[in-house]
Order: sequence, then C-alpha cells, then structure tokens
Amino acid sequence: MNIVLGITGSIAGYKALELIRLLRKQGAQVRVVLTKSALNFVTPLSCQTLSDNEVYIEQFLLDKGIKHLSLADWADIMVVAPATANIIAKAAQGIGDDLLSTTLLSFDKPILFVPAMDTRMWENRIVQLNIEKLKGLGYHFLAPISGPLASGKIGKGRFPEVSIIYKKIVSVLESYPTLRGMKILITGGRTEEDLDLVRVITNRSSGRMGLELLNAAVCREARVRAIFGRVDVHLPEGYDIIQVRKAEQLLNQLKKNFDWCDCLIMAAAVGDYRPEKASSAKFHSQRLDISFKKNVDLLEVLKRLNKKKIVVGFSLEPGSGLKRAREKLLKKGLSFIVHNPIKAIESEKTEATIVRPQKRPIHIRNTTKWRLANRILDECLSEWRKIG
Repeated sequence: MNIVLGITGSIAGYKALELIRLLRKQGAQVRVVLTKSALNFVTPLSCQTLSDNEVYIEQFLLDKGIKHLSLADWADIMVVAPATANIIAKAAQGIGDDLLSTTLLSFDKPILFVPAMDTRMWENRIVQLNIEKLKGLGYHFLAPISGPLASGKIGKGRFPEVSIIYKKIVSVLESYPTLRGMKILITGGRTEEDLDLVRVITNRSSGRMGLELLNAAVCREARVRAIFGRVDVHLPEGYDIIQVRKAEQLLNQLKKNFDWCDCLIMAAAVGDYRPEKASSAKFHSQRLDISFKKNVDLLEVLKRLNKKKIVVGFSLEPGSGLKRAREKLLKKGLSFIVHNPIKAIESEKTEATIVRPQKRPIHIRNTTKWRLANRILDECLSEWRKIG
C-alpha cells in the first residue's frame, strides 16, 4: 500500500517516526509531508531516512509536477498522525494554505486523522464539532487515548500506540463496517489457580485472540471494555482493560460489567479445574497427590442473569469438535460459538468454524487472528442490528 503521512506540530510528532518504521516493515511505501510547525519536533532527514523517500514541506517549488496533486494520485490512503486541532479545523473548513492542507483538499481516497493534543483542547466543543463534521463527510478518526500528557497531567489526548494506528489503517482500507454506538465486553488470556505459594495450574493460551478482538473493536469505533487473565502478548496502554488471575476474579468482573455491554465475547481460556485446597506452604515432597474440583461455568452463571445480550463463546477441541461446540451453544444459550482446533493455541495463523443456532456453520480456513476477530465482530454487528 502507498501512504501519504502528514505530520503536524505536536510534541507527539517524534512518535510518527516509529509509525514510519512500522509501516515500512509491513511493506508499505510512505511519503511524508511536514508542516512548518512539525519541523520543531522532527527533522526532514529522520523522515527521509526511515521512509526511504523524498520528504515534502514546501507548497511552491521550482520543480516538475504539482505536489499536492501528484501525492493524491500516488497514495491509497492519507494519514495525518499526529493531527493537531489546527489541521482538523482547516480540513473541516476547507482551508488550503500549505502543502498538507491542499493535499487533503485534493485527496479523494480514504483520509485518517490520529489526533494528539492536551485534554482541554481535545474536549473543546469547537474541536469536537469539527471532528463530527468530518466524520459525517466520510473522514476517519482514531481517537487519542488516556494517559500522561506533555503538560504533566493525566488525561485523554495521548497519541495511540503505533501498532493500533497500523491496524486502523488496515481497517479503513479493508472497509470494515463501523461498530459505532455498540458496547462490547471482551475477555482474553488464561486463568490460573494456585497449587501452593509459588506454583499454579494454567493453560497455554497466549491471549492473542482476545487482543486482536480488542484491537479490531477499537479500530471499528466500538466502546470497548476488556478483562484479561495472564497473557504472553503486549496489551495496549490507554484502554479500559482490567487484569485478573483466577477464574473467580474473572467471574466477579464479568458480573460488574455485564449490565454495561451490548455484546460479550468470551475469548478467555478459563481453567476448568482448581485444587480442592491450595497449600499454604511450598511443596518439597517427592510425590504430589492433588485433588481437583470443577470451576464454576462462567457462561452458565451469566445465562442465569437473564439479560438480553449478544453472548459469544469459544470452544477449543481436538479434531472437528463441532458436536461439542453445538452442545455448548445450546446449553449456554449463546448467540453463536467459535470452534477452534487445538493447533490454534500460541499460533499466528488459525482456522475456525462459527456455529450459529439453526444456521449453517461458517468455515474459515488458514486466516490470521486479526481477520478472524473482524469476522466475529461482523457476526456480532449482524446480531445487534436484529435486536435494535
């Protein structure tokens, strides 16, 4: 893919260098347009070195071609990251007084803004009105996250992690439908139970499926909360993520948050068993005899709450395992269930079957967990539209 990356005068401009590096690593071609204000935070040489392309600053140069038109012809998408309140206002009012703003006016393909600014600027009514106007005209936005700001305060306005920005770009280019207005609760990772003071029983789930569901839901503008157990993946900063360890802790958080959501996606690998009694000391004996008891079935408990929600379960079974998945689907009253083979654990690629009540199953072969996450969200969106 070919990307025009606009960098504006924000302290977060230095993070755009990491974005260039990631985009190039993913095989994208990047041409950078800097505003005059951006030169206070990044240098043309840095951008040129990382992008391996010419960097554009001046609107009027005595060389061949009209830059704002040739850039618009060349690129598949235009990304302004970081985007200041100033460039958002210019775009909303149709102002073209420098190379970046005239390129925005000339660009007739997808445009994505990734704002970064102080909380008071972000919450300013004029800024929000400009954003809503642009969204209404088909422009795309990835909202800033909450966290430490340049002012030293904590608040919303922080530049998102570049991995999320990359996935947002992919979401825009692949035209995934928006989930705006939908509230989604996602669980992921694995639970563990204590054997003694230092040892636990757990499973091999990495948490990647839950992470990709979180990434995809954020990129598609849903309101998202997530509850994760132990994971082997990096969880992004600035989002509403609760971390737990035991199945009981996960259940307690589900009870607290279940009323809030329209849709629950239970991607967490919850341990089926726990020791009847954990040792209060560290084991040193040559032989261990441990009795286990069944953990409570979280979805069975939530079913008894009798809420009209979209609830999605997962079934990890050897072989086809579809019979077992169908049994879980009916027993737990799920909207649909996702069956994965055992080989999906700790793997980048996966395959799955989405089993739905009274409908033909959907078989998905040799796909990434990112694409599977979006396919699951498509089904959730379809169910949500039926409800409301």
